[in-house]
Amino acid sequence: MRNLYKIVVLLMLVALPLAACSPASDAAPAASEAVVDFDWDQDYISEVPPIMMLDPYFQIFGQSQEPVPYYYEDAVKLAGHSCGATSGAWTITRKALEVLYPNGEIPVRGQIAVEAPGAEDEWFVGVFGEIITMITGASPHTGFIGAEFGQTDQVFVRQNKMVYSEEPTEQMPPQREWIFTRLDTGTKVGIKFNLVVITPITTPELQEMGKKMAAGEATPEETADYYVYWNDRAKFVFENADSLDGFFQMTIYQEAPITTGEAIAEVNTAEMAEGFAWDQDYITEVPPIMMNEPYFGIFGQSQEPVPYYYEEAVRLAGHSCGATTGAWTIARKALEVLYPDGEIPVRGQIAVEAPGAEDEWFVGVFGEIITFITGASPHTGFIGAEFGKTDDVFVRQNKMVYSEEPTGQMPPAREWIFTRLDTGVKVGVKFNLVVITPIPTPGRIAMGKKLAAGEATPEEAADYYEYWNDRAKFVLEKADTLNGFFTVTVYE
Repeated sequence: MRNLYKIVVLLMLVALPLAACSPASDAAPAASEAVVDFDWDQDYISEVPPIMMLDPYFQIFGQSQEPVPYYYEDAVKLAGHSCGATSGAWTITRKALEVLYPNGEIPVRGQIAVEAPGAEDEWFVGVFGEIITMITGASPHTGFIGAEFGQTDQVFVRQNKMVYSEEPTEQMPPQREWIFTRLDTGTKVGIKFNLVVITPITTPELQEMGKKMAAGEATPEETADYYVYWNDRAKFVFENADSLDGFFQMTIYQEAPITTGEAIAEVNTAEMAEGFAWDQDYITEVPPIMMNEPYFGIFGQSQEPVPYYYEEAVRLAGHSCGATTGAWTIARKALEVLYPDGEIPVRGQIAVEAPGAEDEWFVGVFGEIITFITGASPHTGFIGAEFGKTDDVFVRQNKMVYSEEPTGQMPPAREWIFTRLDTGVKVGVKFNLVVITPIPTPGRIAMGKKLAAGEATPEEAADYYEYWNDRAKFVLEKADTLNGFFTVTVYE
């Protein structure tokens, strides 16, 4: 029996389909639970045109055959605020993709490699990198290894396609160049972002006011002025990105082939985004996790809890599966213990210990989703700058801690440890993915390779779509009812 258990676990490791549920009609919550009435206090956050992306995983899993919109507000939720850095990282990516995929061609996640201009914990390099990873699918060590799909086509491999320097470069920010390479054509472009020209300029007095805001000591008049200053800097990036000489400097190192995108008609991304809907309804039917974000408060972006949606985690991961639903549910269950009786969790107030190294099994894949929700980042996170000097809640770096070395634990034994930093409450969550059905048999794993190679018949594809998404839905349906599925242990 023990050997049979090991065989089943190994099958799970090879396949990654870590979640499922009964039919969508069984798992779908009421619309009022799944959609929250929320608006940003700063309109521009939701007015930035989306970047349309194709993800081969969405296609082979029957989740979307069409381009998927990636929104600036997704990046804002990931970063925890909108600023000149988030708008800069967004624009760096947009400009690079327009070169790699010219004439309206839709960029493909996983088909892009990125070289960062520094170490992941140097300056704000990692903060930029997290946003660029979200859009392009180019992950560092945390990314998905591709499993059977990556054995068929490298576009399904996401790990190590974002490469940070081993050591700090100590370059000044205007000289930092992000290098993007399109892997199927070899097209390569570098983008520099001269943030020094952004206005209003940051003065020592405004930095001191930032500390005052973080401490809750600013007057209403000072607060209103600071909101304008901070958001005007983000808006400056969007308003001047394509018109101000020397603001974004582009160097094409390898031009796109002449034929690339030649026959692509001009596209209206706003219209494409407006008409978008997932092919799997359950992706939008998962109730959001409401989070308070102190940065949103001090920057005048939201004074209310902000909804974090499962579909945003899906866009980040590049697909919905048992891993994404599992990571989502691990975070939800931990937060319900740390913040009981309906208390809203606070991003930045949570530290997470991962049950393994960032490139071990799918630990990093889970970690990216948990980071998105909680704000607990690894080395890539925001150092907090002047705000973090006032209150540690504004520090995000190194609040997600991966093991230095692989632990070698089997997946059901892996325990994620969450600590609420203001109270010291600590909870561990284990996820016994072995019980998920339908199980990933050798035949289904072989069919995954066939899908990835584009060789499956329509009937085979339809069967595989159902199998894959039923595993994801199983997690959402059984998370709170199946004994031994999720094990929650309160340590303090």
